[in-house]
Amino acid sequence: MKIRKKLLRTTMIVAAGLVACFATPNAQATTTLAVGTCKPNFVSYPTIQAAVNAAPAGTTIDVCPGYYAEQVTITTSNLTLLGVQFGSSDSAVIITPTAANPPGTWTSNATAIDPEGPAAVDAQIAVVGATGVTISHITVDAANNGISPCSVQLVGIYYYNSSGTVTDSVARNQTFGNGDQCGWGIATENTSGLTLTVSNSSVHNFQKNGIVARGAGSGSGPFLTATGNTVIGIGATNQIAQNGIEVAYGAAGKVMTNNVADLLYTGPVANGTATGILFYQASGTPVVESNVVESANTGIGDNYDSGSTINSNHIGGTQILDGIDLCSSNDTAEGNLIYNSTNSGIHIDDTCGSGTGEIVKTNTINESCAGILTGPGGSGVITPNTYENDAFATLAGSDSCTLPSGPSNNVVGKSDTQSAAKDRKSRP
Repeated sequence: MKIRKKLLRTTMIVAAGLVACFATPNAQATTTLAVGTCKPNFVSYPTIQAAVNAAPAGTTIDVCPGYYAEQVTITTSNLTLLGVQFGSSDSAVIITPTAANPPGTWTSNATAIDPEGPAAVDAQIAVVGATGVTISHITVDAANNGISPCSVQLVGIYYYNSSGTVTDSVARNQTFGNGDQCGWGIATENTSGLTLTVSNSSVHNFQKNGIVARGAGSGSGPFLTATGNTVIGIGATNQIAQNGIEVAYGAAGKVMTNNVADLLYTGPVANGTATGILFYQASGTPVVESNVVESANTGIGDNYDSGSTINSNHIGGTQILDGIDLCSSNDTAEGNLIYNSTNSGIHIDDTCGSGTGEIVKTNTINESCAGILTGPGGSGVITPNTYENDAFATLAGSDSCTLPSGPSNNVVGKSDTQSAAKDRKSRP
C-alpha cells in the first residue's frame, strides 16, 4: 500500500512538471519577428509589410536599420513596430516612397473622414481598424513622392478608426505642389472616441497639418494626447496656412510640453492664417499646457469650443495676429508668458459668436500692441496680469489693435502707421 501511494504521488509530480513545461512558454510567450538581417535569432522578412502580414496579435516586429521603399498597412491589434539599432551602423529605419509602386502611383490604403479634403488616403503607414498599435523609432519620409497635388490625402502615419501610440518617431516631407492642403505628418481620424498618443516625435516639412486629430462632428472624434513633440512648419510662405498641432471637428485632446514653430502665412489675411496649436470645433474640455510656440500668425487658437484650459505656455513672435486667440467661451488662460505679438497677447474674440465668460489671469505679456484685446461682444475676468512694454495694457471694444503714432511707440517691430489686421479665424 505504501509503495502504491508513493508511485501515485511520483506520477502526479511528473505529470504536473510536464504540464508546467508545456504551459509556461505559451503563457509567457511574446512573438517577435524581424525585418532585415540584424536579428538572426528571429524569423525574418525582407519587407515590413511581409512581417506585418505574418504577425498575430501581440507581436513585436523589430525593424533593422535601413531604407524601406514601401507602404505599410496594419490591421492587426496590439502590434508593435519597433525600429532597432544595430552595431555602429546608421540606426534609422526610414520608410520612403515605394519601389513596387513608383512615385506617383501609390496605393490608397485608408479613407479620410476629413470634410474638406479628398476621401482617399495614401499613407506611408496606415493603421486601419486596429487597437493598441505602437509605432516607435520609425521615420516616414515622403520626399519625391510624385503624387498629383491634392488628388489624395498624403499622410506619414495615419490611424483610421484605430488606437495606439506613436513615439520617438519622425514624419517629414509629406508635401506636394505649392498651395495645396492635403499633406499631414501624423494623423488620427475616427468616430468612436479612440485614443492616439503621439510623444517625443519630430514632424516637419508637412503640407498643411503636422499632428492632427479629426472626427466627423461634435463629440464623435478621437482623443489625441500630444506630448514632448517638436513640430516645425515651412516658415514664411504666401502659399499655404499651416497648423502645427490641430484638434478639430469633434475630436478632443490634450496638447502638452510640445515645441512648435515657423507657421507663417504671408498672403492675404482674408484667405486664412497659420496657427501653432489649433482647437477648432473640438469636443470635451481642451487642455493646452506648457508648450513653446514661436513664429506663427496665431500662437494658440481656440475656435468654436468651450471650457478650454490654456496654461503655462511660452508664446513668442506671433505675426499679424495674437499670442492666444479665445474665440470660444468659458475658457481659462492662466500663467502664460507671451511676448512680441503684433495684434495682442491674448484676444477675447467675439467673432465666433461667443468670446464670453473667459478667465484671463496671471499672464505676463511683453511687447504687444494690446496686452489683452476684448472684442465688442467679449467678456470675462481679466485680472491680475502683468504687462510690459505694450502699447496698451488692455483694449476693449475692438478685434484689432492700432499702434499709436509717434517714434516713441514703435513696439512689436512695426512702423508707426501699421495696424494689425482684423482677426480671421484659422482653418483646419
